[in-house]
Amino acid sequence: MSPAGTFWSFSLRIYGAPGVESACLDLQDRFGADVNLVLYCLWIGRALTPEALEQALEAAAPVQSYIRPLREMRRTLPKDAAVRDAVKKAELAAEKLEQDTLEALGEAGEANTAAALANLGLYAEGLGIDVDQFLESSRPLIDAMHHQPNAL
Repeated sequence: MSPAGTFWSFSLRIYGAPGVESACLDLQDRFGADVNLVLYCLWIGRALTPEALEQALEAAAPVQSYIRPLREMRRTLPKDAAVRDAVKKAELAAEKLEQDTLEALGEAGEANTAAALANLGLYAEGLGIDVDQFLESSRPLIDAMHHQPNAL
């Protein structure tokens, strides 16, 4: 099993790469994607079966029911509102909880572009959205994956 926190560490490295934050927000806002699941598709290092992806979706759903309202609240608060920072911290803690939940589903393998693309395509199909558009919008994440040390 992967050491606890490797998915979170991987995600922080990827998210900090140029263009990734805006790509993640685009995937979230335009396509309705759960960014943690997108990152999981990259991190896991192997092609997921439809059943394994469904298991990940089911595992993430309870935590997402907390993340979404926190995100909506944060987005409506003025940037200088003191409570905004507290809401942002709660949202980030919930994001980490979701990643810990996903990480517990299985050990990550070696970074694998083909598997990541297959996983993202499978996820896009499950969302009922255009796979090619989703993959094109995911390109900054794939590029960042190539420039990061292995998650393990």
